[in-house]
Amino acid sequence: MKMKHLYQRHAFGAVIATAFVAMTLASCAVDGYDDETFSGGVTGQTLSSPAADSIVFTANADGTKTTISWPVVYGAGGYRCSVLNVSDESHPVVVVADTVVDGTTLVVPRTEDVNYSFSIRTVGNEELGNSDAAETTTAFFSSYLPGYATIPDGSDIAEWLSQNALPDDKGEVALDLVENGHYTLNANATFGNAPVTIRTASSNRATITVGADASFVIKGGFSLKNVVIDGSNCTNPLILMNAEPNPATMNTVSDKGFYYIEDPVKIVNCLVSNLTDEVINNNKTQYCIHTFLVDNSVFHFNTASGHGSGSYFNMYNNGACINDFTASNSTFYNTSDNEMKYFIRYNNSGGPKRTGYSKATVTLRQCTFYNVVKKSQVANYDGLRRTDLATFTLDHNIIADTGNKQFVRRFIAGGSWSDAGIKNFTSNTYVMDGEDAWTMPDAADPTTWTGEAQYDQTGTIVAGDPGFKDAANGDFTVSGANQIASRNGDPRWLPSAQ
Repeated sequence: MKMKHLYQRHAFGAVIATAFVAMTLASCAVDGYDDETFSGGVTGQTLSSPAADSIVFTANADGTKTTISWPVVYGAGGYRCSVLNVSDESHPVVVVADTVVDGTTLVVPRTEDVNYSFSIRTVGNEELGNSDAAETTTAFFSSYLPGYATIPDGSDIAEWLSQNALPDDKGEVALDLVENGHYTLNANATFGNAPVTIRTASSNRATITVGADASFVIKGGFSLKNVVIDGSNCTNPLILMNAEPNPATMNTVSDKGFYYIEDPVKIVNCLVSNLTDEVINNNKTQYCIHTFLVDNSVFHFNTASGHGSGSYFNMYNNGACINDFTASNSTFYNTSDNEMKYFIRYNNSGGPKRTGYSKATVTLRQCTFYNVVKKSQVANYDGLRRTDLATFTLDHNIIADTGNKQFVRRFIAGGSWSDAGIKNFTSNTYVMDGEDAWTMPDAADPTTWTGEAQYDQTGTIVAGDPGFKDAANGDFTVSGANQIASRNGDPRWLPSAQ
């Protein structure tokens, strides 16, 4: 995986962040201070910048924004501010470009597991004869969840957990792995009710080699972040729901017998290599996971025989389901002659009409699929069929040799384009064996359209072979001119934006 692709994604995010900050700057000046309050009688002075220890960083309730505040410097004409993502100190990324704030607060977007720097310099006031501060103050803040413990390099994670019980009363627990470390999982790693994150806290990801009959067994929120998973020897699902759920989570949203997991289950910044089994299985227990998120990850499936009725994301048995499933900026490919029947599957009774949620969503955004369920079905979740409580989003994906030319039909729960259900489709590529998996004999008459175009009737399909560099060996660098122009698929495989 080329790191330059990761930096490109952050740079694009910086554009969005700058737009976000621009919308909030107007509110920064409206904070109850008038000109007299700001002047404080200070004239003819060289001003100072706020001290680092006086700057306060406050995350909002959902963790998507940080409010930065500082004390008034009397006589100032404003404050020149900038924010950088310094998670990789050798490649800082601009979050907020050099900006003058007329006030004492700045609201900026916040992303999980990022280290930030905030720089501020007091701007003088010409009318009062005050000069700019000579120095710039830099303070640091982070969205990292504090680590609870570091698992020593070379440990078996299940064995370590058996000797180091985790608390159930301290909220989310983060377990750090040593950068470039090597770990094994040779038995079930069973977690309690509190959400748990297993992560490498740097770009030098640790590797976990998963043995036979071993899974991460969960009954609450769970995250894998910034790790490499070697699944060559797996004979169990990577994540297995606990057959003994937390009774306190039963019927908390509806009375239909679901055990609700409100904290998200996430796989972020991971490489899952040679996975022979399922990613997740509900273990014949009626769980409803509110949010399942995959982001900036690569899944290399090497599916073992005997999984012809299985699912890569399997929440089917005994009424289970996921309410909101999102995969973004990620790659899914299979190099085995074996394949599972479904990419994602819920029980047919799973859906908002039974779970009690107001809506359900399935989102695939800027993902690359290759040879996944080529002869089978991408999805099976009849509880989402023909209901306006379901939203299906397909946005700038490359779908190659996947879904048997019925990817879209199955993705929208087996319905038709005209069925109820919100469909947010934009600029997707669908190919099978190097050819478009659709036809449009009469571009003005959708009744003549076939294959994927029969169900994606947006008129935005991106035609042509994406021209992967070496798909058989996991290199999906795109050479197709149409896909490059449209920025289709997992961004790591696209050339840098010009």
